[in-house]
Amino acid sequence: MPDQIQDSMPEDNTLQDESKAQSKGAPDPLAAGARLLGLAALGALVAVGEGSGRLFQALVEKGEKSEPAARERLAAVGRKVGRAAGNVESAVGRLGGRVRGLAERSREALDETVASALRRAGLPGREELEALLARVDALEERLQALRQRLRPEGESRP
Repeated sequence: MPDQIQDSMPEDNTLQDESKAQSKGAPDPLAAGARLLGLAALGALVAVGEGSGRLFQALVEKGEKSEPAARERLAAVGRKVGRAAGNVESAVGRLGGRVRGLAERSREALDETVASALRRAGLPGREELEALLARVDALEERLQALRQRLRPEGESRP
């Protein structure tokens, strides 16, 4: 066998033993090589399995060690978010107050504009209409009182 192949072979010389067995009527070298390849693959799977178990355990240990620091960072972020939310709430409250004030001033300006337009058109405003309605109500009361005095005592009201 070439030296390179022999160097990569297991120390128990399994391939050589199989070659000797083949010369005594044992299976051919291709089957023996396939068997060795299968055993090597199985060994690789076992090694990876063992390695992955160790890797998993190492990751768990690192996670356990870093958990307190991660919790503290998360709590710090939570506090910052809470402060930011408070600031946003405060800003929204101030903005709401400004909007309400602006709406009130806009309503007052609109009322004044409408009243001014009505005066220019010669139409009565709200206060003048309310005064006129009060005068009409007073006149109706006086008229009713006069009717009561002028009606004969036996006559019923229609």
